[in-house]
Amino acid sequence: MSKKTQTTGLPKRRRRRAAPAAAIDSEAPQNQADSDYKSRAEREARLQRLAIRVVVGIIAILAVVVAIAFAVEQLFIPNQVLAVVNGENITVRQFREEYNLERARLRLQLNQIQNSGFDLQQLAQQEPYRTWINEVNVPDQLGLRVINDMVDDRLVAQEAAARNISVSGDAIEKEIQDFFGFDPTAVALIGVDPTETPEPTVTPTPFVSPTPTAIPTMTATPTPGEVDESGQETDPTVTPQPTVVEPTLSAEDMRENFQESQDSYRSFLSINGIADETIDAFFERMALQALLAEDLVGAEGMLLYADLRHILVETEAEAESALGALRAGESFADLARAISTDPGSGARGGELGETFVGNYVPEFRKAIEDAEIGELVGPVQSEFGYHILQVRSKDERADEEFSGQLERAKQRELELFVENLREQKADQYEIYDSWLNYIPRG
Repeated sequence: MSKKTQTTGLPKRRRRRAAPAAAIDSEAPQNQADSDYKSRAEREARLQRLAIRVVVGIIAILAVVVAIAFAVEQLFIPNQVLAVVNGENITVRQFREEYNLERARLRLQLNQIQNSGFDLQQLAQQEPYRTWINEVNVPDQLGLRVINDMVDDRLVAQEAAARNISVSGDAIEKEIQDFFGFDPTAVALIGVDPTETPEPTVTPTPFVSPTPTAIPTMTATPTPGEVDESGQETDPTVTPQPTVVEPTLSAEDMRENFQESQDSYRSFLSINGIADETIDAFFERMALQALLAEDLVGAEGMLLYADLRHILVETEAEAESALGALRAGESFADLARAISTDPGSGARGGELGETFVGNYVPEFRKAIEDAEIGELVGPVQSEFGYHILQVRSKDERADEEFSGQLERAKQRELELFVENLREQKADQYEIYDSWLNYIPRG
């Protein structure tokens, strides 16, 4: 007897039939494709997000680098100290401003010379044009002059303060007028009937030599130049101009020309990136130097003139021999013609004539100032050799007798004063070599 099948009373679960093999084969690729598509999309999305993060990170890093570079260039570097003068700093910003100003002024000066019809290549063979052209073309040479000028300016300002010399608005205006060759007093007299006054006689002034000037002065203030064969000194600050007969201008025309010159000058500098404050500071420094020079020479303007003769030779032994011959009774004039290496005065028996003593080199001038009348003095060494000199007469005169000599004397005294000041204060200033790294190269 067979066993009955045991039941639980629950409905029986129907067995699921296996899908045909063909159906399985047709569905599998579709599911796999969907899965692969979703995986690729997710990977690409992740890569996109990663790329965006990388780009954002790079941009952020670049922004930080740019910000740091900007801060360094605009805040840190400009305040770097290049020199110290008795506790006063000269910074990169100040140096660059002065460098750019001087470069622009040199370019303007050379442009004016060239526009006047002169060949700069020919002028480049003589001073100060050779120096100006070199400074425009060689940044390091101009930079060296500028950093030294800035040290001199600080020394002058400190010395002026010690002498209670300060610059007023009137002093600055006078310096601007002198710079552009404007004389308000003379202009005011245009059209006015002049009173009869004797005209001063201008005597040509011979020179033994110029006082060397390391810095060309591009202002209306005269500075010493080169000596020609006759012993006459040229003025390097006067730009050579063709001879032109100018019509007589009215006072109003002169004032308008003065204003136009100022505007044109400032406009040129402004185009070259020079701020008005830098230009104003330039004229203020010039005014302070003029006041100090006046203090050195004296407000009365009395200048020493001397009538003298000299013999110039190459060696001290030759000078001693000449001095001995003169003391033994040899004719000064004959000996000068025979042995003097100064071609101008030698041919005249050593005669230099009567001239303003300030026109001579310092060593020669000092010997004249100390000499007794008629005394044979020497040997006196200068850059030209050894001198034997004899002063026949000397006296002090007001500048009105010989126009322009007082300004020349002031300029010389200021140059010598600054030179001595640098020597005396050598332990109170320092110029760092790093200034070379901050010369504007544009």
